[in-house]
Amino acid sequence: MKLKVVLVGTKGWADAHAKAYQASDSFELVGLCGHSNAERLKALADRYGIAARSLDLAALLQETSPDIVDIVSSADARLELIKTAVGCPSVKLINIEKPLALTPSEAYEIERLCKATGKLALVNHQHKYLPAWRKAQRLLREGAIGEIEFIRATTKVNIMEQGSHLIDMAMFFNDYHPIRWVMGQTGPYEGKDSSPIVAPDEALGSILFANGVRAVVECGAFARSLKGETNPFYHIGIDVYGSEGHLKIALNQTLELRNYASGLHTIEKSSWDEHHSQALIDYMNSIPEYVANPQAGHFCDLAHAMLSFQAMMAIYHTSKYGGRIELPHRFEDDIVEQFAVQ
Repeated sequence: MKLKVVLVGTKGWADAHAKAYQASDSFELVGLCGHSNAERLKALADRYGIAARSLDLAALLQETSPDIVDIVSSADARLELIKTAVGCPSVKLINIEKPLALTPSEAYEIERLCKATGKLALVNHQHKYLPAWRKAQRLLREGAIGEIEFIRATTKVNIMEQGSHLIDMAMFFNDYHPIRWVMGQTGPYEGKDSSPIVAPDEALGSILFANGVRAVVECGAFARSLKGETNPFYHIGIDVYGSEGHLKIALNQTLELRNYASGLHTIEKSSWDEHHSQALIDYMNSIPEYVANPQAGHFCDLAHAMLSFQAMMAIYHTSKYGGRIELPHRFEDDIVEQFAVQ
């Protein structure tokens, strides 16, 4: 039996989600909700033959009784939409685009709402479903470079836009060992990149994991450039150094593995362009099993998403107050409000 989905959002990424749902045998896209643009709502609903469409999410949920609400709208509207979704008795799972939230209080409220109502929640970190990145994680687990010692993760887009992806992947590569502490620094907000999300243009974080692995995360205009890339969103790379070698992966270029002891050196393609659509489908195809057996967990679940969000907020916190901070920690909104547009 197919899971019924209501999709919330009408821009480009919502189009990608609609296409992925219709490419899967596990879902029926029963409704589309927009925010304020009725013309864009009509165009997207017509494109995918979605009969139920509305600018009122509560009314649409009552009409369609979906199993899943997929929220692909802008982050500043997310909390109110989740409040509406958790109030619908038929909803089993809420899928959320990153970032999870824009402030700590929003993230904590999303977590509280989902727990209080028994709703499952996932945050779409589909990078883990890209073939080269899945292979990279498998190689690291198999000890292809020995014991992991150090991780460098970089993106030229701001921390709120791509930082959660970046930190999540670093944690994924380190098998989600808990973070012991974080120390960070941020620059001012000047809008140097094309992201609509307000965040410092540069952010740097040093992370110590409980297993002794250290990671450095660089986000924004000052981060390293990947040669040949012209799209800032493609300047995403992670280098992992181990006791016997290193592994380097770039989002839309290559996966490289070198083992110093054996002399093994391999380079293969890593492609966002070729695989992101299938990665999104694969991510969505993992949802029915999680809905059927929540106890089995999911590495994109709310608990994992809160870990990467906590790490981002720790960078904000230590940038404002200095020192380093141990996790878990409950953060206040003032660490983010310092970058608010006046």
